[in-house]
Amino acid sequence: MTTAERRTDERGGYPPPALTAAVLALIAVVLGVLAVGAIGETAARASATYRPTEAIVVAVHSEEQLVADRRGSRPETVRVVSVEFADGARADVRSEELDVGVTATVYRSDSGAVFETPPPRLGVLEWSLCAAIVAATAVLALATVRVLVRLRRPR
Repeated sequence: MTTAERRTDERGGYPPPALTAAVLALIAVVLGVLAVGAIGETAARASATYRPTEAIVVAVHSEEQLVADRRGSRPETVRVVSVEFADGARADVRSEELDVGVTATVYRSDSGAVFETPPPRLGVLEWSLCAAIVAATAVLALATVRVLVRLRRPR
């Protein structure tokens, strides 16, 4: 057999091409949904504005939060303060420095989330991750189309 000839016989041990195409299509669809979700969340975080607002610290309590580092994730107890705004609304803010009775400047997002300091702007990593998911989806979609074209081609 020369290099220009294609192998037409089925080799044992390989899944049927239709199954390969179905699995690739399923993975491409799942990645596509993840890409839409990641891009939507990243765009929402990038376009969020944080307004400085005066609030009074009214209570302090502790919460268990899952903290991840390079060695893994573990539960950790964090200090959380409850703040009350001028309109009477309350929110919880993670803070090691604010004490009860203090008037503090906190940052409120459009969605209602409250932070002690404004969150850092999104960096290259977040946008690169979105681009990588989109690229992976496109590659899998092309691989699926390629397998489907082979299936439809007469032998």
